Amino acid sequence: MIFSTMIFRIICFFALALGVFAQSNELERLSLKPPYINHGMRSLWWEYGGSTIVDKKNGIFLTQDLQHQSGWLSTRLPTPTSSFEVLFQFRISSESRNLFGDGMGLFLTEERAKSGPVFGFTDKFNGYGIFFDTYNNNRPGTIFPRVVVMKGDGKTSYDADQDGKANEIGGCSALHLHSSDYTLGKLKFDKKNKVLRLELAYDASSDFIKCFELNEVDMPATAFLTFSAITGELSENHEIHSISSRTIIDINDEFTPEIPQEDLKGPTTKHSPWKRRFIFVLVTLIVVFSVFSLRSYQQKQERIRRSPVL
Repeated sequence: MIFSTMIFRIICFFALALGVFAQSNELERLSLKPPYINHGMRSLWWEYGGSTIVDKKNGIFLTQDLQHQSGWLSTRLPTPTSSFEVLFQFRISSESRNLFGDGMGLFLTEERAKSGPVFGFTDKFNGYGIFFDTYNNNRPGTIFPRVVVMKGDGKTSYDADQDGKANEIGGCSALHLHSSDYTLGKLKFDKKNKVLRLELAYDASSDFIKCFELNEVDMPATAFLTFSAITGELSENHEIHSISSRTIIDINDEFTPEIPQEDLKGPTTKHSPWKRRFIFVLVTLIVVFSVFSLRSYQQKQERIRRSPVL
């Protein structure tokens, strides 16, 4: 009886641990989904400015398909001090199929909520900038749209004249980035191993493709997450539809975003291997407990049957 009670308590512990694990690694302060804002036109965890327009049903438009716009969306609180992953669903599109620009930026920087000339964000930032550049200003032989990564030291300006050529430390061609389909980006930072990785899936039927992986990443101790965009003589829509974030243990772990399927307009990812392991252990303990309880019950019944009747 004592042993069965102990087994039961162990099972309860693992069940509780599984529930805590499933909830504790979610990062609400770095996540965003419809309707985005409350009745006061504010968000608890995010703020926005410039030309940014919040459409409660359709998305957050950093810019519309209009000339000379600049908008941003920034977290109020910094990213965690541990490893984390950010899944963001976005779309860059325009009425024109040939001439459009200029692009969108994703920043992990000490600065926050600052507009400027670098894809709508401030120049000479301290941290990492990832640029989804849709227009080739002056990079012959380079396929655009293109993703470019820059490490900012707080002093160096972005090389706008050559589309970041002087700053680029990683990146990839992203030919299908400008599309009527939604793109899903997966950004991971492994704090222990100092690795930053970006993968992209261009539509609902596509698998994730690695865009870049940086080693020896020197992330600022306090880093805010910002999305921004800019248009000039050319224009396009830059739309953020949803953001889902959580802490991770292993950079190769996958998870299903905490976004309703009807709201996720793109591919989903697999369940975390860590969660599968917890479930496996829990099921195993339940089976062991059930078998032990059944045998104990049978033995007890056998003793009762064999005991003399007084």
